[in-house]
Amino acid sequence: MNSTQYNKQSIFSRNPIYWVKDAWFLAAPYWKSSEKYKSMGLIVTVITFNLLAVYMTVMVNQWYNGFYDAIQRYDKPTFIADIYKFLGLAFLYILFQVLAFLLRKFLEIRWRRWLTRYYLDKWLGLHAYYKTRFLDQVVDNPDQRISEDISSFIVLLLDLSLGLISSVVSLFSFVFILWNISGSWQFTLANHHFVISGYMVYFAVIYAVIGTYITFKIGKPLIKLNFRQQAYEADFRYSLVRVREYGENIAFYNGESEEKIGLLSRFNNVVNNFIAIIYRQMKIDIFSIGYAQLSIIASTVIAAPRYFAKLIQLGGLMQINSAFGRVQDALSYFIGSYTSLSGFRAVMDRLYGFQVMVQDAANLTGLITRCEIQGNVKGEGNVIDNNTYLELNNVVVNLPNGNNLLKNISFSLRNGDRLLIRGRSGIGKTTLLRVIAGLWPFADGEIKQYGGLTSIFIAQRPYLPLGNLRRVLCYPKIDNQPTDAVLIDLLNHCGLTELSKQLHTNIDWGSKLSLGEQQRIAFCRILVNQPDIIYLDEATSALDEEYEGLMYNMLIEALPNSVVISIGHRSTIARWHNQQLDFNALSLMH
Repeated sequence: MNSTQYNKQSIFSRNPIYWVKDAWFLAAPYWKSSEKYKSMGLIVTVITFNLLAVYMTVMVNQWYNGFYDAIQRYDKPTFIADIYKFLGLAFLYILFQVLAFLLRKFLEIRWRRWLTRYYLDKWLGLHAYYKTRFLDQVVDNPDQRISEDISSFIVLLLDLSLGLISSVVSLFSFVFILWNISGSWQFTLANHHFVISGYMVYFAVIYAVIGTYITFKIGKPLIKLNFRQQAYEADFRYSLVRVREYGENIAFYNGESEEKIGLLSRFNNVVNNFIAIIYRQMKIDIFSIGYAQLSIIASTVIAAPRYFAKLIQLGGLMQINSAFGRVQDALSYFIGSYTSLSGFRAVMDRLYGFQVMVQDAANLTGLITRCEIQGNVKGEGNVIDNNTYLELNNVVVNLPNGNNLLKNISFSLRNGDRLLIRGRSGIGKTTLLRVIAGLWPFADGEIKQYGGLTSIFIAQRPYLPLGNLRRVLCYPKIDNQPTDAVLIDLLNHCGLTELSKQLHTNIDWGSKLSLGEQQRIAFCRILVNQPDIIYLDEATSALDEEYEGLMYNMLIEALPNSVVISIGHRSTIARWHNQQLDFNALSLMH
């Protein structure tokens, strides 16, 4: 299903009959995974303990009859014996509930751990996290959908499904009890004598149907409000994060007042929507609380004529009241769960939309074709093709709206070639790098990358991941990382000697280091990863000419067979390249 189809079936128009289908769509990957058997064992055990707890409530209902009859007879020995019996039943009930709770929590964390990895694989796979920006309709805050909505989905699904199972079992357990103990209601109407057996059951059903209908009518807007609340909360959090991320720029601009206005505007959305939720929830609570309180006395009032007619004892009346309450609770399951249901629908829609967005993004493919060739491409081949790393043939680059940006771009780079791309700002230099890397889907032509080549991209402001300095230097290399001594030597060669003692220090290095220091860190990273193709997008813009020359010279000496593609405006970097692509003249110069 694509995003357009999904939006037409959003939560605000989607028939509730599809809720189960949508829930299974989101839950199925886990229950078809390698963990399914252990998890099935857990869920079966949880259900078993819940059913045993229901059985304890049936036993307590039967206990009511004898206990209150003993009170009516002033039978003290039976009264004391029934107290002990109740304590035993209560102990077992608590034990079963606690065991069900513990096992369920184990299931929740296993499920969440697996599903988080599953969503991260989808989001990070095929550059979907990046390509979502090209979609016509992009879901908000994918980070929240992974960090919060997955957990909410699991908790609410287990709450609702286990609660429904317990309600169904309670209904079937107590409806027969209520039928048998409620007796018959006899009355005459229009000279006809009527006898309704088990009349309390009919009363409970009618009462619950009316209550459920009214609750759904009152609470329907709550689904939309909960959906919006999650979005507004996430937008407000994201705005706060951006203030921290761009703190220095905001401080230089003295933009605090403007930022405060923007933050308060987004927070007002949170508050206003929350107030709307409060009012809607208040209406639901007024009805549901009144409904629940009325049901307490209703069963006693309906059964009282038989008690005063001495057809049943006090114990029978109390047992009817208890059984009616259990049947009523079971039949009123959706009334008590409506708030959870509305939240569940909103969470389900957010996760569903996330999956559709990721799939649509993954379908946006680039031009690059990876070609396997014979021989070693790093210098041991004896024909030109064996040394060719990258080849572009008549590449046309377009904007997302279809307008042309660049056309007829062709060049071939062999091992050791270094290409400088020049041109005025906005002409499409960085976009061409995205096309070559397979990240920009709006292009035509042919791009071939030969052999199992690795690449690395260094932007004007390099990405510095969270963690210690060792991780920053080695990113994205995971295995076979160099020793601390090697990393210290690289830092010294890049003029970062003062950082050599901080390899294992965990701070936000992107905030601590100047842009020039970050760019030198990026060159250290290139030497650590030793890629075959290196993309440098204004990667030395914050360095003086001396450091710029030092970085390029070090790069060429350490990786003489690697292809380097640079974007830059300075004339000083031209001497480090043997080819130039001038977008102003659209010519390839050697």
